[in-house]
Formats: sequence, structure tokens, C-alpha cells
Amino acid sequence: MSINSKQWSSATPGYIIFLVDQSGSMGQDYTGGKNKAEFTALVINRTINDLIFTNSAGDKVKDRVFISIIGYGGQGGNSVDDIRSDYLSAFADSPLRTEKVKKKVSDGAGGLVEIEEEMAIYLEPTCPENGLTPMGEALDFAKQLIEGWISKKPDNPAPVIINVSDGMPYTGGNAMDDKEKAISVANSIMNIKTNDGNPIIFNVHVGQPPFNESKFESSESKILDEEGKLLFKISSKVPETYREAARKYEFVTSADSKGFVSNAGPETLIKFINFGSSGGTDRIA
Repeated sequence: MSINSKQWSSATPGYIIFLVDQSGSMGQDYTGGKNKAEFTALVINRTINDLIFTNSAGDKVKDRVFISIIGYGGQGGNSVDDIRSDYLSAFADSPLRTEKVKKKVSDGAGGLVEIEEEMAIYLEPTCPENGLTPMGEALDFAKQLIEGWISKKPDNPAPVIINVSDGMPYTGGNAMDDKEKAISVANSIMNIKTNDGNPIIFNVHVGQPPFNESKFESSESKILDEEGKLLFKISSKVPETYREAARKYEFVTSADSKGFVSNAGPETLIKFINFGSSGGTDRIA
């Protein structure tokens, strides 16, 4: 069996951990009247709703994936919060609330029409002004969750972390120490062994206009911005089983591409989170 190829199934569920930067800077305007925190929450909520839909048979939601949503900075300072950790059916059964959202759909004649639909909400946007960016601490918490999961489910698909942030790690002290901690913890996660290979870390940096995106690079030398260089260091190589999913979302990857985007614009952010949470190609059994 190739690495990271085990299918999500009810018998062997996958595990996705969303790490969500909730620092003060996530309050910056982003797109369509939404700030970065609001748009990130919208994308993650929609992704969970899509996972529920694709893993449903009739009224039954199949528990082919377990999801943790971890926020960092959202309670102010260097807080790290397990916002919710549950199987898919539990998310489906008990959203925080529902809200009406606008969505563009095909009109059947080659155009798009905007409709309103009810969407279940699982993550509320928050970005307190005093929220810092304890990325290393959030990764450390994710590592503990992964180790606990693997100890109980050694034969399941390797877990996937999707980290969404708009800046560099910062806990109020030495920024270089914060950066080194994030790199060190990420590397220790990516070296954990499971029967399906190593856990995967995908990273997306929420950008600012004009969104000079750097994505899926295979060499750090091609990356100009500091956020991109850091994400390159803390991201996994895109497993072969995810390369088809990357193509589906119009991402160009090579055998050595790292799974990250720096300075992501809104459309790329949506595609990247969909890619990262896809489970790869044909992985749902």
C-alpha cells in the first residue's frame, strides 16, 4: 500500500484538525465586506457542511471522518482552544445555529444566479484585539490530539492538519523563538509514524491585496516572502494520493511540492481548504 492511501471509512475514519488563527489581525478587511476571521469561518463551516453532505446516505450521516476545530488567540493572548472535536454525525446533529447565506449556482443556461440557503454554523468568527498568534502552541496541542488518536486507532488513515493563519507565530516575546518552536513541533508531527505513513500538515496564509500568491513550491529558493518561507518549512510534501485532488482544484503540483499557499486570495483559500479536507483521491469507502 502506498503512503497516505488508506481510505476513509466508517470502520477506519479519517481525522482532520482545523487550526484557526483567531489573532487580532484576523479582523482586517478581506473580501465582500467580510474580514479574514469571518471569511475563514464561512469557508470552514461550508467545508464541514459539504463533508456531511458527501458522507450521507439518506438521513444517515456516515462517520467516515472525525473533525477537531482548534482556535488560537481567540480568547485573547496566547489561548489555544479545542472549539469542537466530534464525529461528522455529531456535527450534523447539533450545529451552533443556522444562518442564511448567499450562494451562486448554475442557472442551467451557462450563467449563475444567486440564491439564499440555510447553512449550519459550527465555528463563530472571533479576533479579539489582544489575540496573539501562538501557532507553535496550537501545533503542540494538535500533536497531542494526534498521538491520542493514533494510540487508539493505529490502522486508520494518517491524520491531516489544515492550518489557516494570516501571519507569523508570535506570543509576545522573541519572534525568532516562536518561529523555531512552530518549525520544531511541525517537524515532530510530520515524523510521527502510523500504519498509513506520517500525519500531513497543510498550511494556508490568508493574504492581503494584491494577493501575490506563492503556492505548492518545491524549493524554498523560489519563495520571496517570510510567511511563505515559514510555511514551506512546516508543510508536508503533497502525497501522491492528493495530487489528483490538487488538479481538481486547479493547483499545479510536482513530486516535491509542499502543501501550502502564502498570500492566498479568497478563491484560493476556498480551494485550498477543500483540497486539504478532501481525503485525497477516491478515499471514501
